[in-house]
Amino acid sequence: MKSQYFTEEHELFRDSVKQFVAKEILPFGNQWEKDEKIPRDLFMKLGEQGFLGINHDEQFGGSKADIFYTCAYLEELAKSNYAGVCAAVSVHQYMATNHIAEAGSDELKERFLRPSIEGKKVGAIAVTEPFGGSDVQSMRTTAVKDGDHYVINGSKTFITNGHFCDFVVVACKTDLNAGINGISLIVVERGTPGFSSTQLKKIGWHSSDTGELAFDNVRVPISNIVGKEGMGFFISWKVFS
Repeated sequence: MKSQYFTEEHELFRDSVKQFVAKEILPFGNQWEKDEKIPRDLFMKLGEQGFLGINHDEQFGGSKADIFYTCAYLEELAKSNYAGVCAAVSVHQYMATNHIAEAGSDELKERFLRPSIEGKKVGAIAVTEPFGGSDVQSMRTTAVKDGDHYVINGSKTFITNGHFCDFVVVACKTDLNAGINGISLIVVERGTPGFSSTQLKKIGWHSSDTGELAFDNVRVPISNIVGKEGMGFFISWKVFS
């Protein structure tokens, strides 16, 4: 029966993803599970095929295809039966970079979104914490202004791509007294002094790197904020919904 959602173009795209999975994922998935990580080459190859940009603006290297391309893409990735691969790729593409795409400055998009679409950088989103889980109102990670920088202190846990990522979009409190109106999103790059991570051991999905993150007086430029200060909860609510 002809689909009312998927056109011939969608199905041709689906076939290209299916071929990619057969060639670039299925032969190596078991080894990645043993290695407990996905090689960076996979993200590069996804980027070269244009897959990582199907949901992003053309201005930054994407193709801004309709939602049914995303449906076909994620369906075919899932058929690989490697849930860890699906988690790593989808969090990078539809959560971490989506926050920057949704509300980041053009500067942030050039620094992080464009290379993410190309597969040259891998991102993570850090909300969950050891003491409050995903309850954002219980968040303890803080970001305090000091001149033209934010100083971030706190910790995050169960963060997909958290240990091997190149950057992480960190949810933190910039106003301790404002509840959800005091939460902001700030990009922290791997290698920034005071930022460290530990890979967590799991009972499954081993190829999906899951990390615990620590921020000890991490200084990042104010320009690394995603959107306006205090709007982090609302940006995430829109991206996650």
